[in-house]
Amino acid sequence: MKVWVPSHITGFFAAKRHQDPLKSGSIGCGLALALGATTAVEDSDETEIFLNGELSEAPVSRYVVDALARSPVCVKTHLDMPFGSGFGASGAGALGCAYALNAHFELGLFANQAASVAHVAEVANRTGLGDVIAQNAGGLVVRLEPGAPGLGCIDRIPVQPLDVNYVVRGPISTREVLSDQGVMEEINRAGEAALKDLLKRPTLQDFMRLSQRFTVQSGLASDWVLDAIEAVEAAGGMASMIMLGDAVFSLGGAKALKEFGEVGTTNISQRGANLD
Repeated sequence: MKVWVPSHITGFFAAKRHQDPLKSGSIGCGLALALGATTAVEDSDETEIFLNGELSEAPVSRYVVDALARSPVCVKTHLDMPFGSGFGASGAGALGCAYALNAHFELGLFANQAASVAHVAEVANRTGLGDVIAQNAGGLVVRLEPGAPGLGCIDRIPVQPLDVNYVVRGPISTREVLSDQGVMEEINRAGEAALKDLLKRPTLQDFMRLSQRFTVQSGLASDWVLDAIEAVEAAGGMASMIMLGDAVFSLGGAKALKEFGEVGTTNISQRGANLD
C-alpha cells in the first residue's frame, strides 16, 4: 500500500501565526500539481526514513513518525518535485507519512486528523504554513482562514487539469523568510490585498494576475524572475514566482521560458492526498 500526495505551489500568501500550531497557518492561493510524492511504510527493527532512496534525517516526516508510529518503521518516500524550491516537498512527505502510518497501524484517523499532524510538523520546523491543507484537497486551493486541515477554511476554484510550466534556479530558505519580521510585514500586506481581490472574482486568470502583483509587491523576486515573467507575458502566457523558491511557473509561454533555464512541465492535480 502506497500513499500519493501532490506537490503545491503558492502564488501569494500571508502568514498567520498562533501559539497553538493547529491554528497557525496562512491565507492565500496556490495550485496542487501532478508532480507528487509517493510514500510507503513497513515494519523495521529501527525507525529510518529514506528520501529518493537515500537515508535522511527528514525532520518534518520524523516528527510525524514520532507522533503516530506505534513501533519502529521504515519510511520510503519518492519525491518527483524539486526539493526546497517552493513545491511543498516537506509537506508532501509529511502528509504521505501521516496517511501511511494511519493505514499501517490502523489508527482510525479521519483524513483531516492525519493531515493535522503533518501540518503541525511543518509549523514546528518552520518549513511551511499552508502546503499541507492544500495538498490534502488538490486543485486550485484558496486558503480563506489559517489553520490545520479541519480547522483552517479553504475553498477551490474549479479548473481544468491544465499544463503548468516551470523553471527552477534554486531554493529560498522558507525558515529565513518566515523568521524575518520586516520582510513578513511586506508579504502579509501584499498577500492580504491579493486574497481580498481574488474573492471578488475567483478565476484562474485572476489568480495568476494577483500572484504576479504579489511577486512585485513582496520584494522577493530576483531580476531573472521578473524578466522571465515579462517574457512569458510577451509570448501570450501568464507567469509568476513560486513562493518560496527562486523559481517561476507559467500557463503557456513555455518557449519563452527556455532562455531562463530547463523547463519542466506538469499539470494541475485535481486530486489531493490519497491511498494508491
